[in-house]
Amino acid sequence: MKKKILFPFALTTLLTALSGCGGESANVIPENNNEATTNGTCISGTNNCVEWGLEYPLDGLNFNCSGDKENTFITLFDSKNGVASGTCRNTDNIEFYIQSFGSNKIILGQIKLSDYASFNAQTQLPRLSVIDIASGITGRRVGNLVPSDPTVQVAMRLVKILQALALQKGSIVNPSDVQPLYITEDMRKNLAKIRGNISLTDADLATKIKDFIDISQISDEVAFATVKKLVTIANAAVYQPEFSLFSTSGVIGSNLSGSDGLVGCNKNPCDIQKKDTKYLFGHFMLITDRQGYTFGSGLQWRDTELKMAKENLSSLGGINAQLIRKVKPVQMTADPQSSWINPATKTIRTPYRLNVANTNGPLELYQGRLLNDYVIAGKEAFYKKVTGKTVLDASDQANLGLWRLQADGENYAGSLDLYKIFPISYLDRQVFKTAENVEAGQAYIFPMYANLEFKFTDTTVNPVTLGIVIDSNGDVRTNMQSASNLATDPVAGCQGDVLDSNLLLNGVQQYRLGTLGRAFVADQAVSMRLILANEKFGTLNGALVGVDSRIQSSPDSKDSIVIGGALLNLSNVLNSSAGQTGRVTFLNSVGDTVQWANTYASFQKVYNSNNEDETPADIQLAKLNGGSVEFKLADCYRIKAK
Repeated sequence: MKKKILFPFALTTLLTALSGCGGESANVIPENNNEATTNGTCISGTNNCVEWGLEYPLDGLNFNCSGDKENTFITLFDSKNGVASGTCRNTDNIEFYIQSFGSNKIILGQIKLSDYASFNAQTQLPRLSVIDIASGITGRRVGNLVPSDPTVQVAMRLVKILQALALQKGSIVNPSDVQPLYITEDMRKNLAKIRGNISLTDADLATKIKDFIDISQISDEVAFATVKKLVTIANAAVYQPEFSLFSTSGVIGSNLSGSDGLVGCNKNPCDIQKKDTKYLFGHFMLITDRQGYTFGSGLQWRDTELKMAKENLSSLGGINAQLIRKVKPVQMTADPQSSWINPATKTIRTPYRLNVANTNGPLELYQGRLLNDYVIAGKEAFYKKVTGKTVLDASDQANLGLWRLQADGENYAGSLDLYKIFPISYLDRQVFKTAENVEAGQAYIFPMYANLEFKFTDTTVNPVTLGIVIDSNGDVRTNMQSASNLATDPVAGCQGDVLDSNLLLNGVQQYRLGTLGRAFVADQAVSMRLILANEKFGTLNGALVGVDSRIQSSPDSKDSIVIGGALLNLSNVLNSSAGQTGRVTFLNSVGDTVQWANTYASFQKVYNSNNEDETPADIQLAKLNGGSVEFKLADCYRIKAK
């Protein structure tokens, strides 16, 4: 039995919200010299073994691990978890190719696994995109994702082959759609018709490969759009710092992650012995959606009155815990920005800004590199743990996660340990049906217009109805027909789909809310993740839905903020005919009502319970800490036929 660590798409609640769920697979490591039928040379989770995934859901891609001279392998697509994966030793180079039933093959180059994943303690797969594979052919990384880049051009050629095969097989009807593709026996037989091996850098590639597949049916424009879509999906996820009440530096693989989160002060360096040091501790959640926009909400505590100096504290964990108890939280809001982590270089490309409620300037995340497609490390010790390095060179120093903030006449700065959790996946067209991915005459259900009905745990707060649309791209935005009414209009509300970057619908400003994580074919459901981050939402500003996290709100392990998962079951709609309305259910992973939470309001409640100077506004804010949410299709919504 091979233990697999797969994308954490199943909805799970863990202590620090930084772990995904695992599963079991009956893939058996082959005997020496067997044909390639399994997906790796080692068992995932064992020492020095790294399991990696492909962003493209491709079953049957051949690969070799350089440390195994006896066996060859293929990627296996797990439809339950929505990922194609393989394993190699962390010191291996991976050679990719598509093998015919003869001696011919399409050569796809080599990559050094440690450049993409170097440790096996993480809880989700590092994912390789088509530009990662292309870089193994050209020998150069992509700086900017543009069609003129030589590596991007090779990735476009790879995509042309895969998309042409998918069209030929009937897996897709839209040449830029991405759906599971299986390399079949017939494909390998046809590949045997070509003369000699083929490289994606061959000038006459289209001619040499024509007996296998006609790639001319995929234009350069479609190929680049598909490459861009795959790279964007590879970047899309929930991002958050460790919420560390206790400094756990140097510990990986335990319930606590070994990182300090977002911490810093007004001194360089932060020295606990200096009593005039003003500390800052923060947390946020960001969502990167399928269009590449990143937005979110969070909070920070700043010790502007030097309260920590009076506490005579001796550890970072103690400082953080006291900040939560003794200092009022301040809300941070990140407006949608397309300048988060560069999907090609995995670095923060320009300062990412979080607006801070009581300051003139934003908190800027200005440096950091996503390591192993999983974590940004802000401190040297943690960086060494993640990378396995003993000494950091200049390039490593330039990859450390750093932030800065000007406030209260002070220059605050510090480190950022951040995790990428719940990465999204392609949306399977068996569930996510749009006009772009179904055959003519077939029914489709997206865009889907609806209302979210938010109720508060404190029943003295009035419920709020928010109109939304899940567009045909799989992203979620507001669906307001006027600036004064948040709800979907029951008659005129079912219009508009994917909007331009200005997000205007008939002159009314709309707001990005989140995205669908993935589609579950067996359950006929989709997972939804939302962050309401704008003053426009009033009492819902900062609400978190479906991010499936648990944040400890005090040193007492019983105190925590829980934001469950959110699954939208579409079976009734999928089984209805065009012109009908259908119905949906909206439940968490254990079949209960979906809950939402607001960390800013929740920690205001913590402050109120520990202090006697709370104001009426503080008391009212604490009432907005969370509740339940229901999903109801709009009255005007109808299933359509292509």
